[in-house]
Amino acid sequence: MVSSFAAATVIGGLAYWLLSGDTIAVPMPGSDENTNTIAHQWQWQNFAPTDPALNAGATSEANEPRPTGEVPSGAVGIYRILQGIRLDENGRVLPDQTLKDALEQGFEDLGPSLSPAALSELQNSIRTGLPGQAGEEAARILEDYWRFRLAEMEFNAQPRSELPADHYEKLVQLRRDYLGAEISDKLFAVEDANGRHMFAAIAIQTNVNLTDEEKAAQQGALQEKLNNSLLAQGLLEPEEAAAQKVQRLREQGASSTEIYSTRNAILGEEGARELAAADREEARWQSDFNGFWQARQYVMRAGLDEVERERQINQLLDQYFSPDERERARVTSLDWQARDPK
Repeated sequence: MVSSFAAATVIGGLAYWLLSGDTIAVPMPGSDENTNTIAHQWQWQNFAPTDPALNAGATSEANEPRPTGEVPSGAVGIYRILQGIRLDENGRVLPDQTLKDALEQGFEDLGPSLSPAALSELQNSIRTGLPGQAGEEAARILEDYWRFRLAEMEFNAQPRSELPADHYEKLVQLRRDYLGAEISDKLFAVEDANGRHMFAAIAIQTNVNLTDEEKAAQQGALQEKLNNSLLAQGLLEPEEAAAQKVQRLREQGASSTEIYSTRNAILGEEGARELAAADREEARWQSDFNGFWQARQYVMRAGLDEVERERQINQLLDQYFSPDERERARVTSLDWQARDPK
């Protein structure tokens, strides 16, 4: 267990609880059906003695002994931080956004004042609960990330003399120095893609040698490059990428054939067909609403009393829309009235 001295070196209530040396009950297993996670592979029996009588009958889903009593609170704390981390088919830690979120949560919980002895104790808990390669990797990455975040704090506190884009590239190199290029680039894939996109967009917008039309074209190409990168990494949903690209095409006056081809390339033929059908249905609805609105304007200008006016408007709603469409028509009418109260 962690000594009281080690616990005292940590600032913050949650960090103290993680390292206090107290014992608490084993957490209940989650409902996540994904078996390739640290939560599923964690072995609580390595922390507590087992009672043979409890295991003489039914066993757990993992067919392993069930621990009795309590386990160190530090083991439970670090488990809760890491439990969602995914493992690949070979049992190795996947360096993805889930891992980064867990590492950042760990740094926030433990704080920058964590002592080397306390960090070592937490790493031992990881290796105990997750013996083998995955545990070794998780323990090492936890330490690497914690040390990187300390270095990043010092880096950001230094005076800046270079351009923001150059400063950012130095930060990227700092990550790689502590985490390794492969892990760093995967953990920060979203930040790097968005960061470099932002600097490139600023460069285009501030380029006095470009016309407004040229700037718009280059910004569109830059956004498409970002979306393609995020899409390839699984960091952008195909539907969102397709929607953004179609919006740009429509702003440029693209034909329905061009839009269908774009959707087909991103979503496949079935997805393109479904969205084309949705477009046709939306166009029909808009046409119906335009007809309803024109007829409604005649009613509003006819000098009818309020009761008769409402009766005729409701009759128009029934005439132009199905029961499922009428509520949308009413909401759209209110919106149009607000924009044009005449």
